[in-house]
Amino acid sequence: MSIPVEASRFARVTQAYSSGTLLTHTADTGIRILTVDPVFDSAGTARITGVYGSIVRAVKENPNVVMIWQPRVEQGWTLIYDGEVQLSSPRLVDGASESDELVISYVSGMLHRPVAHRDGPDWVWPG
Repeated sequence: MSIPVEASRFARVTQAYSSGTLLTHTADTGIRILTVDPVFDSAGTARITGVYGSIVRAVKENPNVVMIWQPRVEQGWTLIYDGEVQLSSPRLVDGASESDELVISYVSGMLHRPVAHRDGPDWVWPG
């Protein structure tokens, strides 16, 4: 069961969740995860600070990332954001620090839950 989430809705939809999880992947290092609190603009572009180490190396090699937010209620909706890291992000410049932003462009988004959870709460778009 899926509900599409347009780019312009991410700033509002994430208000119904806590922190998200950024997932990256490379052939050499495998999956890397980081808890994140992105800030979204009206185009769905995400800006994240506090990115470091193997996450930085991974997104330089493979800019395709996923962010997920787990439901706060039993059998609720998982929020999924597919994005592409902008390789011109301030965080990816030599000499950058964790306070510099990693910028991620929206590719697609959805709310999802398995059919087995169909008796969970209906989705209500936040304010």
